[in-house]
Amino acid sequence: MSGRAIAAAIFDMDGTLLDSEVIYGAAFQDARAALGLPPDEAAFHAVVGLPTPAMRPTLTAALGPRTDAFLAAWDAALAPAFDRPVPVKPGAVDVLAALAARGVPLAVATSTRTGPARDRLAKAGLDHRFAHVVGGDAVERGKPAPDIYLRAAALLGADPAACAAFEDSEVGTRAALAAGCRVVQVPDVVPPTKDFAASGQVVAATLLDGARALGLIGGPA
Repeated sequence: MSGRAIAAAIFDMDGTLLDSEVIYGAAFQDARAALGLPPDEAAFHAVVGLPTPAMRPTLTAALGPRTDAFLAAWDAALAPAFDRPVPVKPGAVDVLAALAARGVPLAVATSTRTGPARDRLAKAGLDHRFAHVVGGDAVERGKPAPDIYLRAAALLGADPAACAAFEDSEVGTRAALAAGCRVVQVPDVVPPTKDFAASGQVVAATLLDGARALGLIGGPA
């Protein structure tokens, strides 16, 4: 991919750096079971990548007055899983090390609240790679609004157009594109639709492939 040189890189966390979307998905179904509801994969896919305030209207449309009970059950199901380290996504360690070796400043932009995000990155041994962690509680409008990427770029002292952004979900990819970043989407639990895959991002099978496609690291693109 051609264009201006990339000055900084911003990474989503869940489903991009950490293999945590499967954890969220399993806990989502456990919470449904706690309320006597059957499993519903599509219902989970509809909220992937969204901060809790943004997912609430979707949940409320389906669950009505049971929404708060569901969210509490979901949190309860998640707690034990996040007490231990979450597996790191393939290629993440290598990409972060390669960018650090080149002196590329790095940040995280995640819908997860900042405190828990820092904790999960620390448990996974990745926290030392990032100059900044911007959680969903640090901006007024969460993904798919561009605010979180704009804030991360500002903290890195970089023009968003000179930032590479790595995402897994459509919601996050929309946010990074709206901010003007050069975006790599590495789909996780929800594949992009054919139409959305042509929105201007690089769609890659792994973080390594995406970083190569942007010319951030060597090797075949």
